[in-house]
Amino acid sequence: MKKTAVIALLAGAFALAQAQDNSSSVTGKWKIHSSIAGNDSDATCMFTQSGNDLTGTCPGPQGEVKFSGKVDGKKVAWTYQIDYNGSPLTMKYEGTLDAGKIAGTVTVDPYGVSGDMTAVPDTGSASAAGPAATPGAGAAPAVGAAPAGPPASVGGKWKVLGSIAGNDVNSECTFTQTDADLTGTCIRSEGPVKITGKVNGKSVTWQYDIEYNGSPLTLKYDGAFDSGKITGSITVVQMGAGGDFTATFEN
Repeated sequence: MKKTAVIALLAGAFALAQAQDNSSSVTGKWKIHSSIAGNDSDATCMFTQSGNDLTGTCPGPQGEVKFSGKVDGKKVAWTYQIDYNGSPLTMKYEGTLDAGKIAGTVTVDPYGVSGDMTAVPDTGSASAAGPAATPGAGAAPAVGAAPAGPPASVGGKWKVLGSIAGNDVNSECTFTQTDADLTGTCIRSEGPVKITGKVNGKSVTWQYDIEYNGSPLTLKYDGAFDSGKITGSITVVQMGAGGDFTATFEN
């Protein structure tokens, strides 16, 4: 009987140890870095875990927002809503806790745009990544990098076809180039907008402002010129939403 009781006790202790190992507490303050469509952001959130339930607060555009979530073993997920210029957005975070860090994805609904996120405990001390690299350590400095070369000539009329989260973003643009500076007009379904941009070698960038449901938005185009086409990405700066575009030269 004594031997059986000891075995049962050891088995219970082993099961408890496994449960504790698979359900780490994340209560505390976390520094969260997100990258969505090339736009980086940082926030510090307070987590409170009770069993598998997760609650807490994160900073939002209009102040602190409350969130709710779940902790399932090493899986950590939380969601909160913000209001951006009258438009409701839902931020969904899903990650895995490993070695004291939560790494995973962040999704912005209703746009369905996603990116990467990393959360580390905010201990009030220097970053766990260590001090910044000193010159000469690690990768060689870019002093010997090849120059971008003279700016490509992109003046003229272009047909720009793009898509952001499944929504078409098409326009007819007329570019006026002065050395590396780019100006002009793009005709959209809502009317004409003025653009400003730069040409750096084969790299072509431009942006313009629009209004969507009363909210100001900036669309930024980053592309590369090759064989009479400019291909690259579009970013809605204020929301971090992004997509692709192709521009073909017309005349």
